[in-house]
Amino acid sequence: MTPPFARRPWLALLLLSPSLALAADIDKDSETATATQFDTVTVTATRSDSRIGDVPATVSVIDEREIDQNNVNNIQDLVRYQPGVSVSGTGSRFGLSGFNIRGIDGNRVLTQVDGVSVPQGYSFSPFQDVRRDYIDLDTIKQAEIIRGPASSLYGSDAIGGVVSFLTKDAADYLDDGDDAAARLKTGYDGSDDSWLTSGTFAGRQDNLDALLHIGQVQGHATDTDSNTGGTGKYRGEADPLDYDTQNMLAKLGWDYSPGNRLQLSYEYYRDHADGNQLSGLTDPTAIFPGIVDARSKDKIERDRISLDHWLSLEQAWVDNLHWQLTHQDSDNRQETDQIRETLAGIERYRYRDSQYNEKLWNLSAQLDKAFNVADTGHLLIWGFDAKRIESSNKRDGYEVRLDTGAAVPSPEAFPVSDYPDPTTDTYGLFVQDSIEIGRLTLSPGLRYDHYKQDPDVTVNYLNGNPLVTDPSGASDHHLSPKLGANYELSNTESIYGQYAAGFRAPSPVYMFGEFSNPALGYRQIGNPDLDPETSNSFEAGLRGEHQIGSYGVALFYNRYDDFIEQVITPAPGYYIGQFQWINVDRATIRGAEANGELFLDEFGLPSGTSARASIAYARGKNEENGQPLNSVDPLKSVLGLVYDAPSGQYGGALNWTLVQAKHRVDDTQTADQYATPGYGILDLNGWVQLTEEVSLNAGLYNLTDKQYWQWGDVQGLTSSNVNLERYTQPGRYAAVNLIWEI
Repeated sequence: MTPPFARRPWLALLLLSPSLALAADIDKDSETATATQFDTVTVTATRSDSRIGDVPATVSVIDEREIDQNNVNNIQDLVRYQPGVSVSGTGSRFGLSGFNIRGIDGNRVLTQVDGVSVPQGYSFSPFQDVRRDYIDLDTIKQAEIIRGPASSLYGSDAIGGVVSFLTKDAADYLDDGDDAAARLKTGYDGSDDSWLTSGTFAGRQDNLDALLHIGQVQGHATDTDSNTGGTGKYRGEADPLDYDTQNMLAKLGWDYSPGNRLQLSYEYYRDHADGNQLSGLTDPTAIFPGIVDARSKDKIERDRISLDHWLSLEQAWVDNLHWQLTHQDSDNRQETDQIRETLAGIERYRYRDSQYNEKLWNLSAQLDKAFNVADTGHLLIWGFDAKRIESSNKRDGYEVRLDTGAAVPSPEAFPVSDYPDPTTDTYGLFVQDSIEIGRLTLSPGLRYDHYKQDPDVTVNYLNGNPLVTDPSGASDHHLSPKLGANYELSNTESIYGQYAAGFRAPSPVYMFGEFSNPALGYRQIGNPDLDPETSNSFEAGLRGEHQIGSYGVALFYNRYDDFIEQVITPAPGYYIGQFQWINVDRATIRGAEANGELFLDEFGLPSGTSARASIAYARGKNEENGQPLNSVDPLKSVLGLVYDAPSGQYGGALNWTLVQAKHRVDDTQTADQYATPGYGILDLNGWVQLTEEVSLNAGLYNLTDKQYWQWGDVQGLTSSNVNLERYTQPGRYAAVNLIWEI
């Protein structure tokens, strides 16, 4: 077998050379004097407070200050400077899709807010595409990204990694002795002409504290870099759209004794968008008439209520306990209004209403105990997660003649459901130990998961005339072990390695979902015989922390067995064919990542000046047919020059993002698949503390007005597609925010 990186020696050299050069230049007796990127604390990676530099995996942490300074207004902005992580969705009415980590995306990446997973993604028919952007980043104090499988800690949904959002607390704004504080923020983003307004208020009375955050963003469609307007398939400009996002976060906490706290949290999220689907109209030059008007109304709603309890027990077998009880209700509704013209010149009004609802109940508990055995120190963490998800979908609609009001018969017996409404029960038991043996830290872990899916056959499901009218449920269980090691070679260098197993239960939609569109020549059918995906992941890395800077290099290899992938096969009566999810025998993704920071003030430049660099490369392969995995992004690097005044009063950053052209594509599913060209873009950010309470953050993005595409936005599009410009990223634009902290 050829070693994973034998074919890319130049890449290994490229990644290692900055670190080797840095190591050669340092004073070996010097101690780290300045905080480095590895001093940041993560909670998600080990389920306990840990320095990034001590975790045997690659973890990224983005805090509130970075969110403000980089004018981060959505989840795509959040990972703008994170090679190896991306978010797609440009050019679509349905918005941003979710996270891609090292070539794995969709529901394979666990996305959670305060430990509660956001709803699953779901797509069916041209009028329904439920995505996973349920988050208002103005409520977030820290975002953490685990790259690679984390099933040993978080179960089925984390086979591709974890994105964890931690919301603000009253303690983040109240110093000792404070009884009240407030943070007001307003901002403008030129990429979608949006305005943000928010207020965060915190108060404390004796041992009670409270936080209230209220925010609103109003804007329009994200710009594309095109001057082609008009209607129909040739339109390159974004379709007109108005959106209104509102979010409220409320928390009430009671510290009833030292180390013991009860907290009640409520989150209210609403995102409503009204669009004019000009690109979906029949082209004016077409011979035959068709769609002459198309409007959309899309709503995303999420309500979450959580009760958290932290207890300091200080017993012989346990130090601390944290349990959480949560209920979350989410709704996604997508309405489409069309006026269609027949060959006879008769106009018809068609209405489609697609709805998806997900109700979640979750109970989790985590305990920990620190102890010593001989000369070894231990931090033992164990607990359980129990979750129930009830999901349902409904499609409804009708069509009438505008001249007479007479109903037009539909090939579908509305209302219909595309799958039997499933109830999914999962529970997991996990344990992890952190064992310190001198310079060596070992992190073994194990998790047991069991899941059960019970489909509920409804009248709406039977209205859809499914192939399977009485589907049976499914259940399975899985063990996910992990072993990590971190060894300090010296006071400045460390190496680490980790093996982690992962698994993912097949989605009920994949197993039971059915939809047919004879007019357009395709159908989608379920596959009740799907097996769970499993993975084996290996990662090894080297880190250095020095007086003049820091660096990190990581190599990874992920093997997925029974990988679930959608394929198209011939079907009688459907000229395009039928879509179905199947298990692929094996798929692999291997790659390398590196990052570094050089404190230029150590070389005579002004104090606070630094240079930063990061790069990520991944290569995916379907081992069954030898084709590339199209979910893998091309190589990306970010180079930055930063000045942050030691006083903290002002600073700025110039970032240069470089992305390689996409060379390896699987065009067996999409003939003549469009492959994105390489590009480089420059961004300039600046920040200043105007007064003790008021700060200003501003940025200019895509300074050279470069036209470019992200690979994730054009998958499935051909090179001959006439509206490729509609999938371009915004041209040059500005963003600014003003913050007043009282």
